[in-house]
Amino acid sequence: IKSNKHYFIAFGLLIIGGIAGMAAGFSNGNSQQASEFDLLDPSTWFPIFMDKNPHGGNTPYDFNIWDNQRSCRGLKLDIIDNLEPKWEKYFQRAVTEWENDDPSSEAPDALTLNVRKNIRYDPECRTVMRKMIVCNGDYGETDYIGINHVAIQFGYIISSVALLNDYFLENQSDALKQNTVCHELGHGFGLGHWDENFYNRDLGNCMDYTNSPKNNQSPDLSNFLFLEQMYGNTAGTSRYVEAGLNNNVEGLHCTPGSETVDFTEGTDIFKKRRLPGQPTITDDEFERIALLMSPGNNIIIADSSVKEHPLAREGWRYLKRTDKYEVHEQDLGDGLKIVSTIHLV
Repeated sequence: IKSNKHYFIAFGLLIIGGIAGMAAGFSNGNSQQASEFDLLDPSTWFPIFMDKNPHGGNTPYDFNIWDNQRSCRGLKLDIIDNLEPKWEKYFQRAVTEWENDDPSSEAPDALTLNVRKNIRYDPECRTVMRKMIVCNGDYGETDYIGINHVAIQFGYIISSVALLNDYFLENQSDALKQNTVCHELGHGFGLGHWDENFYNRDLGNCMDYTNSPKNNQSPDLSNFLFLEQMYGNTAGTSRYVEAGLNNNVEGLHCTPGSETVDFTEGTDIFKKRRLPGQPTITDDEFERIALLMSPGNNIIIADSSVKEHPLAREGWRYLKRTDKYEVHEQDLGDGLKIVSTIHLV
């Protein structure tokens, strides 16, 4: 009986503590719109709900890779800035953070980004071969705030387009805008999502989905470590290790720093198609890619609750879907496909 009494006292203290925490959240006059969602996260109510990294130290499996000729000396990528001035501060911050040129940083530098500003804003956001282009515009009530399209040939990215939808983002917080730009750039580098649960504890990097974007503004160490395994580092201390071929699938892995990596079953996530030299694409094929990746080709319709979008008849199919994001794919044949990752409203 005594132990039961102590149990009920402890449980009552947890309830009181949770109510007090919720009340404090409501009474915070400096809280932003995004922070109100914290009240929906059980980990902010009681200590017993506090969760750890949902990956448990592992890395996400849904990633794509640009071809860097297996050099493992980092990825060199041209990015076309097709943004209006109102987006520049978010874009410049995100590029600086992703490039990670700070010599005092403990994170490896895996990216060399060459940004070129479009002299004239292009509302069509024209896809460019072997480059990434970042655009904003009022794309209408399409149910998305951001999209990243990647064109993939023989398992490697050959072009990327990031779209920021002003229809929904125009009057949103700086935190959400920064999170969205950082997130879509990350997809453009080939990264997938670190965590797809909006209501658990934030991981502190912009590839983690969240209802509190102020907590996930920038890339973090785990993002850079994964990029190093994809592309190596610019310091030249990473090495390419080949695990042999299995059904024409090559094991691709760059070692972290100068370490030697022993390939085990855990490295199967790095298997990518061998690229047979520089791929060639006809003008007609590229025009088709450009059309499918343009803002005018709205994959998402106003009612995203339907089980099948009308464009599914045109060759798109779902790879993943939740209430907050979707991944679509269209196979164009001859090793060519488009993967679209869509951040819903």
